[in-house]
Order: sequence, then C-alpha cells, then structure tokens
Amino acid sequence: MDVVGAVEDQARETVTCGSQRCADQLALLVHMTDPDVQLLPPTEVEYAAQEAEWVAESAAVLAGSATGDGAGAVRVLQIVQDLLRGQLAAGSEAACIDQIRLLEDIKSAAAAAQVVATEEFRHRRDQAEADAGIKLEQRARGIGSEIGLARRVSPQQGSAAVRTAHTLTTDMPHALAALSDGRLSEYTVGLVVKETSHLDPAGKTAIDRHMAPRYGKTGSRRLAGEVRALAQQADPVAYLKAHALAKSARAVNIRPAPSGMAYLTALLPLGQAFACKKALHEAATSMAFSEETVQAGPTQLEADLLVQRLTGQSHAEAVNIEVQLVMTDETLLGTTSTVQTPGHTASVSPVIDNTGRHAEDVFTAAWMPGYGPIPAALARDMLDPVHDHQTPARVFLRRVLTDPVTGDITKIDTRKREFTGALRRALVLRDQQCRTPWCNAPIAHLDHAHPFAKGGHTSAGNGTGLCARCNYTKENPGWHHTPTSPSTRNITTPTGHTYSSTPPPITPSLNRRI
Repeated sequence: MDVVGAVEDQARETVTCGSQRCADQLALLVHMTDPDVQLLPPTEVEYAAQEAEWVAESAAVLAGSATGDGAGAVRVLQIVQDLLRGQLAAGSEAACIDQIRLLEDIKSAAAAAQVVATEEFRHRRDQAEADAGIKLEQRARGIGSEIGLARRVSPQQGSAAVRTAHTLTTDMPHALAALSDGRLSEYTVGLVVKETSHLDPAGKTAIDRHMAPRYGKTGSRRLAGEVRALAQQADPVAYLKAHALAKSARAVNIRPAPSGMAYLTALLPLGQAFACKKALHEAATSMAFSEETVQAGPTQLEADLLVQRLTGQSHAEAVNIEVQLVMTDETLLGTTSTVQTPGHTASVSPVIDNTGRHAEDVFTAAWMPGYGPIPAALARDMLDPVHDHQTPARVFLRRVLTDPVTGDITKIDTRKREFTGALRRALVLRDQQCRTPWCNAPIAHLDHAHPFAKGGHTSAGNGTGLCARCNYTKENPGWHHTPTSPSTRNITTPTGHTYSSTPPPITPSLNRRI
C-alpha cells in the first residue's frame, strides 16, 4: 500500500473542510511528497517548518508500521494527539461547525481503532496462554481489568469493551464500518451490540447486514428499538432464555447526585418495574390535593411515598441514618490557627459567621456511608430536622479526626458500641472505594498490599480496600500491587504498565495541594 499516496489523497479531500488551519496541516502532507509544491501562503512558512518535522516523522513511522512491532502506530497516534491539542483557527461560524462535525467523526474513527486494537490484544493474549498450555477456561483472566485501566474506566466496562470488540470484528462488520466512518457513535454501536447479545454469530451477522442501510440515518434510541425488534423475531427462544438469565441480575443501587441528592435505582423485570411506578403514581395522584401535601407536586409525592413504604416511616424525612462527621483538630476545638512567626506564639481564636456558628464548622465535610462527603450543615439538618410534623429519627454519630494539612485520617473514635473493628472502618473511610484506578466499585475486601505471608503487617499503612473482582484479579500471574507510601499503591499489569493509586483526602479543600 502506498501510505504516503493515501495520505496525500486524504489531504486533498480535506482541504475543503472549512478550517484553513486544518487544511494547512493536511496540505503539509502533500508538500512532503513534493517539496516543489507550495500549498501554504508565505505567512505560514514558519508554521510549516515547525509542522513539517512532525509530518516527516509521521511518514517515516507509517512506512515502518508494517513491521508489526506497533511502535510506528503508537508514534503516529502521539503526533495526531499533539496536532489536536493545538488551537485550530476556525475563521467563521460555519468553519466551527465543520470542525465540530469532523472532530465527531474522528472520535468515532478512534473508537473503531480501539475496537480493532482491543480484539488484537485479546487474540494475542489468548494465543500466548494457549502456547503456554493454559486451559481454555482459565485463559484471558484479567483482560477486562487491563483494558479498563488503559481506557481509564472500571474493570466491568473494560470487560464489556472486550466483548463488544469481539462481536464487531467477527460478527458485525457493517456496524464496525459505520463506526469507523462516523455514521455511528461509540454509544450507539454499543446499543446495537447489546440488543443482539442473545443471538448466535450467524444471527448477529444477518441483522447487521439488514440494518446496514439504516446506520447513521436515525437516532440511537430508535435504532436500538429497530434492532431489538429484529433480534426478538430472529430467535424468540433465545430472547426468552436471555430474559430469564437477566432476571438474576436484578438489583438496587445508589449513586451520588449533585446538591446533596442521590439516585436510588432498581433493575427489575419489565412488568414489576411498571407495576411499582404505577402504584406510586396512583397513590400520589390521590394525595395531590390534600392539605398536608399542598406544597409538593406529583413527582415529589411519589418520591416521598417510595421512602415511606420502603422504610415503614410515617414521614419520608424520619429515617435512621449514620453520619460519620469528619473534622480537623481545629474544628474539634472550634478554632483556627494563625501562622506562627519567629518570636511570636501562634494565636488560636474562633471564627464566627453571620449565623453565629463557627465558619469552619459550617463548611467542614461530613461523611455519609455509601454516598461520600456532604457539608456539615446539611448533616446537621438531617440530625436535627426542622419539620414540625417529623418523627425524630434515630441517628448514630461517628467522629473521625483528620490532619488539617493533608486531610488524612489521624484517629477514629468509635462511639457506637454495636460496631467493632475501628481499623477496618478507618480503611474503608480512607480508601472510600476500590483502590484500582477508575474502578469506582464499593470496597468488598480489605487485603494486605505487602502480603501477610511475606511479613506484611495488618495495619493502616499496609491495608488496601478492593472490590471482590480486583482482589481476585491481582492474584493472576503478572499482577503486582506495591505499597510506595502509607497510602499510595502502584499497580503493575502483565504488560508492564504501572498505575498509581492514592486515595483523595477525606476532606477536600481548595487550600490544600492535591
């Protein structure tokens, strides 16, 4: 293949993109093939000289990319990234739209390239382990975690990317082509793959061939609906089996939302989900005009009824909660310290806001288990409700002392006798979630960073909070977790890539260096 010629053709086609700087960058590729051709205006000569070095290196690594070591492709991607980091001069509103359109296509093309690279990685790892005599059912363990780290997403998302890549490259070439040329986004092509997941390879290929003319001509939701209908018709029995299997994944989850709110979500069979929503809607509608609910709308009433029916409380606000109040020693004393200068004693004095409360006390973070940091003032509202009709809630308060400079835990004070294991609670509070970067899963296991069998201590400095999956993954060959400080861990994968994990301060502050 004439790589330079292909780049030259692409450059000529893209000169009409509307962005002069974009056109200039690509025109440099043409100029590289024939130095006598002058496509840049004289005012751009200096810019061209700067870019020409990049372009020449691009051509060199492209020409050498057929060697199979992959180094050339990596360098080309680095050069492309450097080019995109620069500010592209638009020149007009129309040129801005042209750039946005082209950059969206580039995002899709990059996603398609990731698909191909992911499948190639999976194939190479599988082949290497087969050559090493590893049984089929034991191969490729930890691949999802490696892909997740490389993509900066969770291991679950990494595994999903591996499955999607295999499906697209082997069973759905039209969808992959549509992703590559920008007709489908990565999100949309993921929906297409999910809606056909219960089909065998032949069924997926048939639907992909049938839907090819529709790719890029309708929205993601409508396209997914069309694919779902075809997939159900293609193999009704397989769809019902998939539904029965999916029911085993039913669950309730919670995740933070802005402004002290949270999302409580339930994954349920379709009929049950609609039945729950209908019951809440009908009950809220019947209460909408009562005196007690005159200030609440239908959707707010549905939310209140959900809490009341699940907790058994007569009012939604009166729920039993546990708040871990995180405070510095200064907050504990209700004081702030000024900087001590030579010959002077540090002064300690309270800081009062316009409500009569200590300013530090107002803004010091509290920690809600399963949620994360909230302002102490909001925590007080939950501890001491102001609603006249509210039944007092049972509240358990746990105080945690943190270093005012680093935000690290210095001591945990267990006030609630029902709980034991202060060290475990301190580690869970420190790590907050699985220590694998970008995992975000709740902590399920506390393990020794330096193995206990090799002399590792059971201490805060050697403890690491991990989800079950990541804890099992690190036991696979080639994985290493190395403590580099009391709280920092280096995670090394079988390919030799290393990722550093440091938990954030319990009480983030704009005055504290990250």
